[in-house]
Order: sequence, then C-alpha cells, then structure tokens
Amino acid sequence: MLDRIVEKNELVELIDELSRERTIIGPVPREDRYFYEEVRSVRELDLDFDYCVYGPRAFLFPPTETLFQFQTQPGAFKTSAVLEDRPQAFIGVHPCDLNAIRLLDRVFSRDHRDEHYLTRRAATMIVGIDCPSECTEGVFCTDMKSNSAEEGFDVMCYPMSGDGNGQVTYGVMFGTKAGREWLLYNQVGRAPTVEDERAFKQYQQKKAAAFSPKIPYDVETLPELLDRSYDSLLWEATARRCYSCGSCNLSCPTCYCFNVFDELDLTLAAGERKREWDGCQLSTFALVAGEHNFRSKPASRLRHRIYRKGKWVREREGISGCVGCARCDRACTAKINSVEIYNQLAEEA
Repeated sequence: MLDRIVEKNELVELIDELSRERTIIGPVPREDRYFYEEVRSVRELDLDFDYCVYGPRAFLFPPTETLFQFQTQPGAFKTSAVLEDRPQAFIGVHPCDLNAIRLLDRVFSRDHRDEHYLTRRAATMIVGIDCPSECTEGVFCTDMKSNSAEEGFDVMCYPMSGDGNGQVTYGVMFGTKAGREWLLYNQVGRAPTVEDERAFKQYQQKKAAAFSPKIPYDVETLPELLDRSYDSLLWEATARRCYSCGSCNLSCPTCYCFNVFDELDLTLAAGERKREWDGCQLSTFALVAGEHNFRSKPASRLRHRIYRKGKWVREREGISGCVGCARCDRACTAKINSVEIYNQLAEEA
C-alpha cells in the first residue's frame, strides 16, 4: 500500500530544502555515465538515471579512513577514536544498492560492531527510487531477488507515470519514522486514492514483465550447486584470463574486506591507525607471515569470490552476497562473467 503521491517537482524542492541540513549524494551524469557524488545543488542530480558505475558504498565505508589517532607518552599510550557523523542523504538509490546496503548493515552490526560504519549509517538518510525495468544490459538482479527492496530506505519512490517532459508522478512508501516525518511535516504530496492504488498494482505487474531471468534455476539452490563444484575444472579454465587486478572487488557494492595499517608521524611518537579496502582477487590477499599464501593461484581466488557471493555470505547472513548489478562483469578487463560461471556450473552438475 502506498503512503503518499508526490510529483517530481515537489520531491526536488523537498530535497533542495534537505540540502540545508544534510550533505546530498546522488546520481550525477558524467558524459554518458552516472556516478554517485556529493553535490552542491540538487539541480546537479538526474533522478531519471539508469545505472551508476559504482554504488554509494564509499560514502558509508570509505576506501581509506582513519580509525583512531594515538600518541605515546612516558609510561602511557593515549588513543582517540575518529568517528564521522556528518548528516548526509543518499538520493535516488536503486533497489540493488539498497539490498547491498542492507547486507553491509548486517555485516557491520553483528559480532563485533563497527562503530565507524554504524556512526555514518545512523547519520544517513536514504531516498530510494525504484526501477520499472532493467536499468542496463547484463544485470541479473531479478535472479538475485534484489530488483525490489522492502527495507533499507527512509522513503521509497515508485515512478508510476510520466508526461514525457521530465515530470514524473511517484508513489511513495515510508520505510522509517524519519522518512514519514520528512514528507508529512513538510506537507508534500497528497494521500493516495483507490485509483492510485490500482495504478500502482498495474505498475508492479508491468515491472514484473519487464525483468527477465538470466539464470535458469532458483538461486536459493546456488549454495548446494557450489558445494558440488569445488573441484570443477571451470575455475582454472576461467582464471587463465584473470589479471588479479581487483577491479571486480572495487566495483562491487557488497565487498567489505579491508586491511589495517599504522602511519607514524616524523617523531615516531604519534600516528594514526587506518584501514583501506582490500580485495580477494589480489595476489597478496591471503599472504600471511613466512610468505605463505593460501590462495596463490588465480583459480583459487576466483573460486573464493564466487563462493563468497553465492554461498558463504548467504549461509552466514541469510541474504545473497551478490545483488546482480553486474558491475564486476563490466569492470572486468578479462570479460569474466558471473552469470556464465553460474550457468556453466549448472550444466556440469
């Protein structure tokens, strides 16, 4: 059921007001591609975008960040945590990226809570925009059940109709109390009618018909398939093309591995502990003391990534480690394709 009906111009004005109290991050066109970027004006955003090269992960989990500062003193060692709580708002997040953020929320809040991620997340408001059809060629979000989002947003906008001149009517659902208050306090939009609900049902039916599966089996059975495919010759055959560049890890919206290191100042008495993104496809990812490397071959690293996305994360978190955005496939310089791997393993089995 819809909570509100909002016109695009009303939404843009409301986001403009929001920019006075939050940093706005959303899809910005750069030549023929889109990127999530921080903007000074809401007019820089294109809410009708199709596909962003990267997801908004870096604004919650930066590529490099300082965890804490430290200083040595005679008989003492002092530390001070560095937490970023700047209010920010993600605008126009598509369902695949909402599901990716949902996974990161789970990962960073269980066992040992990651206060750096969670502090940013608590300061982040998310306005999602649904995809009425596949945003670009090669995506397989419908297979991964991530072409729709039921949570992870404050407000979700469904583009139910447009006049061809850029004006869009959104059906809106509230995901949080903050999202509800944001629209209702500002008295934006109107209450949905029975006709609006009927139009929304038609929108959902058209959307379901616009997405086509790329994997000819239920991905819920993927962990079982991978269990039987550990010794497949496909890993070696495919990995012969792999450059171990890590482009797939860098472009993936759900990768969360990182490395930790210290940087000292010139006095050697103070410094910072930092973390930076790491990637399981890099040749040194599994390197440990004594120069032992538990995954020295590209084939074992490729298998590890596919198992992690298709099996281990699902078994641990209850949701898929892959959202089917195909960014890894697009970024791969060797043209290694996830769907092809999944389908070839199924043929073998």
